[in-house]
This record gives sequence, structure tokens and C-alpha cells, in this order.
Amino acid sequence: MDVVLTPTGSMGDTWSLKDRLGRSLGKITKPKNSDDFQITSEPNSALAGIKTGYASLDEAMSAIAKITNGACTLDSQDWD
Repeated sequence: MDVVLTPTGSMGDTWSLKDRLGRSLGKITKPKNSDDFQITSEPNSALAGIKTGYASLDEAMSAIAKITNGACTLDSQDWD
């Protein structure tokens, strides 16, 4: 299953996680008081049981790709 990260909010520290069909799988956040990126999965999603803390966004994306046996990509849409 392929997963797409889409930036949300204006601070650049939150990303939504959806599959290619648009189903929500959870989100990634970077708390202000932490250097870790945190994955919060939707209950019963393909990401259920994934480790929650990662040192970088790239590490979190790699873990998502591994657990879903697919690609994990960052939405490349242009932002104003």
C-alpha cells in the first residue's frame, strides 16, 4: 500500500497520512519541545502497531513504507 504525506497547518510541523484512495491512516507531528517526529495511527489502520518516535521525517517515512510494503511519498503540491 502506498502512503502519501501531506503538510497540514501553517507551522510545517504536521503531516496527514493517507493511502492513494484518500483513506486516512493517521498523522505525523513534530512537537515543539521534542526533536522526534511522532506517528499517530488511526485505529485499525495499516499503521496500527508502528513505532511512534523517529529522529527524522525520512526515518518515519521509511518505517511507514516498510510496514505497508509500499512507497511513502511527500505530496509535492505547491504551497503559497
